[in-house]
Amino acid sequence: MDHIYRQYGQDLYRYLYSLAASPQVAEDLMQDTFCKAYVYLESYDNERIKAWLFKVAYHAFIDWQRKERRSTPYEPAWMEQTVASGDTARSAEQEALAREAAESWLSLLGKLTINKRHVVLLRDHYQLSYQEIADITGMSISSVKINIHRGREELRRLIKQAYGGGDDL
Repeated sequence: MDHIYRQYGQDLYRYLYSLAASPQVAEDLMQDTFCKAYVYLESYDNERIKAWLFKVAYHAFIDWQRKERRSTPYEPAWMEQTVASGDTARSAEQEALAREAAESWLSLLGKLTINKRHVVLLRDHYQLSYQEIADITGMSISSVKINIHRGREELRRLIKQAYGGGDDL
């Protein structure tokens, strides 16, 4: 499990943070995800470990969201999201522009329904396959594709409204 955590922990944290919009909640969900992964490790049946972990994380998020809805309405607040980059040769200005673009994209992504937000994030940010996304969400592949398409169209519309452009997406 230690090797799995070191290899996928950062991606899972970013994913959970982008869903929950809170570093504390993302940390709690990470702990919950790896506890569940440890307990249910025997149910892992040779699917890709990353997709399986994302599935466990998604279900941990859904459980948390259900509990939150009972007490308070869920409103994502994407403002603290940052993008980690392996490119160390970027200037401070390039880094700031990239961070601002990512924050804007995530802010607009937060306006989508949870299903559209989830599949667009898994496909466009984490580059998971349609099959992996279907496995994680429990949707059919055609539903995944439809939600990705509709989510991207909504994002284009939101970007166009926010910035007066967006045709190059």
